[in-house]
Amino acid sequence: MLLRNNFNAKAFVFSLEALIALLLFGLILFSLPLQKPLSLKEVLVVQQQDDLLRVWSYDFPFESEMVTDAKKLFDCFDLFVDSKKVFACSATTNNSVASEGILLDNLLLQHTIRIVSYFP
Repeated sequence: MLLRNNFNAKAFVFSLEALIALLLFGLILFSLPLQKPLSLKEVLVVQQQDDLLRVWSYDFPFESEMVTDAKKLFDCFDLFVDSKKVFACSATTNNSVASEGILLDNLLLQHTIRIVSYFP
């Protein structure tokens, strides 16, 4: 009885190519930069910014009222309304968090509000 060779060259090449593709995919995943986890301070600042935007969405305030409200929460911040800088702080730190929202005023006109808060 003759022994037959069950080696299939096409299947071997396909399996080898699949293995190389999986290894390359794994190397690409491992080479991606990891994001720095948010600190508790950053999470708190983002939550305060989002809460402030939510309050402003109920009753759209004047720019001066926005600055007054933001001063109650943040020591140093920049406030932009429709890409116009309303209030600016001379920040000496590189730590900042920004939140942006689209709000409607009393005449249903759309405004983009951005708050950038700086913290130590």
